[in-house]
Amino acid sequence: MSLTGITSYLRPGTLEEAWALLGEQALAVGGGTDVIRHSYTGVTALVDLGALPLRYLRQDGGFAVGATATLTDMLEHPGLAAHLDGVMAGMLRGVGSPLLRNAATIGGHLARGRYSDVVPVLLALGATVALFDGTERTLALADYYREGGHRRRDLITEVGIPAAGADTAAAFLKFTRVAFDFALLNVAVLVRRDVAGKVSECRVAVGETPGLAALVGPAADCLLGRTLADEHLAAAADIAAGEIPAQDDQRASADYRRALCRVGVRRCLADARRRLEDGPR
Repeated sequence: MSLTGITSYLRPGTLEEAWALLGEQALAVGGGTDVIRHSYTGVTALVDLGALPLRYLRQDGGFAVGATATLTDMLEHPGLAAHLDGVMAGMLRGVGSPLLRNAATIGGHLARGRYSDVVPVLLALGATVALFDGTERTLALADYYREGGHRRRDLITEVGIPAAGADTAAAFLKFTRVAFDFALLNVAVLVRRDVAGKVSECRVAVGETPGLAALVGPAADCLLGRTLADEHLAAAADIAAGEIPAQDDQRASADYRRALCRVGVRRCLADARRRLEDGPR
């Protein structure tokens, strides 16, 4: 980011004060890891959210993560690290470097609306976001992106991750060239089975298409009421590969991304099945 146009650095102590300071010429700053990498035309003020009482992580069945909690805070929380056989912690270890994770906040990461391994996992887990726009409200994370919340002035104040429930498993996989690079494509799934061993709930999220991750409803729906047999996993993977909005860019072609999607969804579902059948590793 070019700092030559910045004339004010503001550090509000309340949400109301922060909201009042934000506008077309003001930019909210969490950890600053994304802000420093980009230029913002017309921005003259930075609004530092670090003084707000939003750095916390509470566990009560599910998890409530304050918006200024860092990715390292999440990675090092024992309950969240163990949640669903460590799917969140496993993903976080591959996000950037330790120095980046020490600074990057979960609210800022979600609000930026681009390049993320975190988003597909949270979508698969059914996460919610609490927002402040003068009043408080809560949305499913999927709805937040579907409605373009990351393009508006709304402040994320908290991320909610629901309890897993019995006979539930999740998995994540990303394809990348080197460890710290952005993914060529990433996939996250959650599967819950009923007492008969058939799928009662399923979410499949695919990201870096190269767009931000989104749920692929038809791929998940085709598994409902079925067992996790190989042919059913393959069918879901084929549907996902056909449904994602894959495009060409400088890192991969649309056809290659569809091929990665087919492999990634099948592998994630197979991993979830293994976790259900064999228990945590």
